[in-house]
Amino acid sequence: MEVRKIQLSDAEELLHFFQELVKKDRERVERPQDARHTTLKKERQWIQERIHKANKREMFAFIGRVDKKVVAEGEIERTPRWIEKHIAEIRMGILPDCESITPLLIERLLATAKKNKIEILVYFHLKTQRKGIKAMKKAGFSDAGRIKRYYKRGKKYIDRLYLTKDLKH
Repeated sequence: MEVRKIQLSDAEELLHFFQELVKKDRERVERPQDARHTTLKKERQWIQERIHKANKREMFAFIGRVDKKVVAEGEIERTPRWIEKHIAEIRMGILPDCESITPLLIERLLATAKKNKIEILVYFHLKTQRKGIKAMKKAGFSDAGRIKRYYKRGKKYIDRLYLTKDLKH
């Protein structure tokens, strides 16, 4: 198992990972048709944007690999306004059945946040995304709130849950 910073040379593997993730993980907000519209050129641009933001210490993106295959992607991104620069959103996607890499990915994201003087991390997702929510709670994130009926799939509404972690305490 390996977790490392994202590189431009990861574009093809990341594109394949994203397409597989959306197909296998029904709790994603992205849809299969969204993944089909993502090209290798768009993936490279996506990576370049993250590398550019990392150079400015605004965002940090990592991939997780098992047996030389990308099975996870995770990132933290600072909120843009000067008054909120101490806060960042944490996001990740992990292929189902590859969750064993989750603690390592979260550990790397938390260490990077602390190193870059991020004080509070915010994680949010559909309330039905039980694996992600459970992993974040295991990493010390606490419930911060809920917005009822935030997402709508067909005629069904799904709440959005917010979790936070204070890295200073």
